[in-house]
Amino acid sequence: MTLSFRRAAWTIVPGSAVIGLLLALRFFPLERPPAGTLRIERPVMGTLWSMEVDHHGRPEAARQAVEKAFDELRRIDALMSEWKPESPLSAINAGAGREMAGVPQELREIIERAIRYGEESEGAFDITWRGMGRIWRFDEQFAVPTRAEAAEARALVNYREIQIQGNRVGLPRAGMAIGLGGIAKGYAVDRAGLILSEDGFSDFLVAGAGDILASGKRLGQPWRVGIQDPRGERGALLGHVLLSGRAVSTSGDYERYRLVDGVRYHHIIDPRTGWPAGASISVSVIAGAAEKTDALATAIFVLGAEKGMALARREGVEALLIDANGKRHATEGFDRYRTTR
Repeated sequence: MTLSFRRAAWTIVPGSAVIGLLLALRFFPLERPPAGTLRIERPVMGTLWSMEVDHHGRPEAARQAVEKAFDELRRIDALMSEWKPESPLSAINAGAGREMAGVPQELREIIERAIRYGEESEGAFDITWRGMGRIWRFDEQFAVPTRAEAAEARALVNYREIQIQGNRVGLPRAGMAIGLGGIAKGYAVDRAGLILSEDGFSDFLVAGAGDILASGKRLGQPWRVGIQDPRGERGALLGHVLLSGRAVSTSGDYERYRLVDGVRYHHIIDPRTGWPAGASISVSVIAGAAEKTDALATAIFVLGAEKGMALARREGVEALLIDANGKRHATEGFDRYRTTR
């Protein structure tokens, strides 16, 4: 499970120009958006977001719709961030081992959906990963934990122990905590797209780091999205996919990591072991909703090729997995989205 919102691993490539989000919250220089389109980028939820809309002669209406969509992102962040002490999610974590917290129905429902992903993935997706947060810090305080430290922290991780009674949610043991970084950003992408659609715009792209929703077309063609080469230079691509009315998410071991004595310690932790997942180096998932692609990209990454591809097929999504040896594995339908142009 990721220990924070993932950094971007996708680029949106019209023609040969790179205009998308890249690693470390940085943009490469962007070309001006095409005539008739509006693009706005802003930091929200710990990462940089981009929204591009074909306004069809309604530029001010499009701007207002995008502003509403960004307001929605901030609302979700205030509701679901474990980093904000005043959030309802933080209230659950603060009460661990003592009391359940009353939360909005929306938060309770996404926790229930996350529990289902935990069940479907045999625990590879586990929102109680946050109990390991103190030992895996990918910042200036990074240090490789001891086996004993990892085992102690791992004992605080078990999505099956989450308690739900109506709209009250609790954790039974002190030190347990929920982190929604592997699902909330995808949910926010979907919500932003819904607002743009309800305001009458059908051709748009919403990108929140590694989670993207592409609707309609760009310049008359499906959105062309480039997949980052997990062992290439920043901006080097494995290839492209064409998307319209679909979401895509990626997880990679190159997004946040440290090399120590030749070992790559990365931020996608296997909640079943307490250590960085080692079966994959990159996973990309395509489906109809970003919440689903966000959660499943993490789960499939942790599971590896055999079980991960089986999960993708059961969930009805398309996936591309690069395993630890650099071998590519793809579901049968993934090629429908690939393009050489």
